[in-house]
Amino acid sequence: MNPSIDHIERLRIIYGKLKKVRFGGVVTSRKPKYAEAAVDFQSLSRQFRQENCLEYAGLCLIQSSRCFSELKSSTSELQMLLEAASLFIEIELQIHDSNTLSYHENLSLALSTYQLAQKNLREQNERYLAGLITFQVALHLENLEKFQESERLFSMALDSFQDLLSIQICIYQRLINIRIDNEKYNLALQTTTVLIDRLTKTSINDISYRRLLASYDIIRLFLLLILQPHPQRLRADYAKTLDAYTWESYEKLNIPMSYLDETLFYLLQSITLAVQARELKHIEQLEYDLNQQTQINSRHIHLFHILKQKMSGHFIDTFKFDQQTGASNDITDYR
Repeated sequence: MNPSIDHIERLRIIYGKLKKVRFGGVVTSRKPKYAEAAVDFQSLSRQFRQENCLEYAGLCLIQSSRCFSELKSSTSELQMLLEAASLFIEIELQIHDSNTLSYHENLSLALSTYQLAQKNLREQNERYLAGLITFQVALHLENLEKFQESERLFSMALDSFQDLLSIQICIYQRLINIRIDNEKYNLALQTTTVLIDRLTKTSINDISYRRLLASYDIIRLFLLLILQPHPQRLRADYAKTLDAYTWESYEKLNIPMSYLDETLFYLLQSITLAVQARELKHIEQLEYDLNQQTQINSRHIHLFHILKQKMSGHFIDTFKFDQQTGASNDITDYR
């Protein structure tokens, strides 16, 4: 929707407040009225929103943020930038949901506006807020099915929360899900291993962490069974994971994973041995028992089905995995 004549006239009046008065080519001492213009831009933005002109509403907010920048009001500037970016994202999501052709102009505006907001926060030394904005943008990109871009931003957001494990866990979970959904099983495996290491070093006595540890240990096992890396190129921690579900551990009195239910552990051990023996019928028989376990979620079932497809002859390229098994498991290496 285009702005009406009245809106254009209002814009001219607002911009007139930002001009310096000239007499005979000489600029007078009167300063631009940034405060008035900022409020007027906000008012015009609200009117545009009421008329569903979201793009123009966002542009008015950007102009308002520039006025606040001149006034050295960083907080108000940041607020205007974030509101503008959210409007541009809202437009892009509406276009995406309607399956309409988009050239992503509003997405570009949103990303540019978010960058300005992050610059504002860096100048204020607000590392956590900058990281949260990066995380929010990554979520929006994920909703827009821009998985490669969202994956990169999720990885960037991790740097801002090195000392906040709860937020890191949320980011790792998003990364793992994106990489599994896009069949980047090698990267998903390495990200899962990083998360497990972080959880193990924190507190395995905490029941919530123990549940997470159990869930992602199962994911790591299934990813290893899907990829079937060459034994000579298998990392030590991956080999240890597989060894825990072999006959050697079966003969031990205590299961090696104390955070796993004993019945589930022996079921996973049976699955591992069946995969190594290439017994597809046995795998299919174990599927019912797997679905009955309370510690098994939809992500586990999804990976189990991928494992069955692979055993049925579905091709999964493990060459790339074998090339990267010797690389560092630091998540920042895969941006």
